[in-house]
Amino acid sequence: ELALMINGEKWLPEGRTCDVTVVPCENYTHQTRYDLPVAPSPNLPNNHSIYLYPSTCLFEGTVVSLGRGTPYPFEIYGHPKYKGSDFSFTPRSVPGAKNPPLLNETCYGVDLRPVSDEVIWKKGFDLSYVIDAYANLQMGEKFFTAFFEKLVGVEYIRQDIIAGKSADEIKKKWQNDVERFKQQRKPYLLYEE
Repeated sequence: ELALMINGEKWLPEGRTCDVTVVPCENYTHQTRYDLPVAPSPNLPNNHSIYLYPSTCLFEGTVVSLGRGTPYPFEIYGHPKYKGSDFSFTPRSVPGAKNPPLLNETCYGVDLRPVSDEVIWKKGFDLSYVIDAYANLQMGEKFFTAFFEKLVGVEYIRQDIIAGKSADEIKKKWQNDVERFKQQRKPYLLYEE
């Protein structure tokens, strides 16, 4: 669907298009869950990490470790100065994460492994992890790196987190954009929503 939309909306440079052949899946909808038979990356070792990825990957634009260099990337997060947590981990150099953030530093933080896939699936994209870590570390602007805007695509999310807005308040801001996108993508959908 995305490839068809990229062609149809002429998003490639100079209006180029690609030859696209789609073999549709039977009995598939946008709500159908699919368990990947092979991990797509050493840093996405299981479905739980894949479900958490859209939310926890935002830590790549902060000073917080998201667990690269551990057996649980994207399922845990922390920082050496994180307060009030007994959970700890230490990022190490491993295949797929040779020099992870906070290498060899003991990080305290949050273990998301006990959160069920069902709960993660229902919540969808969840800013609360980043907001909670920001509030815990009390670092102000130093919490974020320049990469944060590349990950989220807009400046206002960083600004709203700093201003103390909740995840729900921030999500409301982009709902009109989400609705416009849903209308724009309709001609390219192959499966029921």
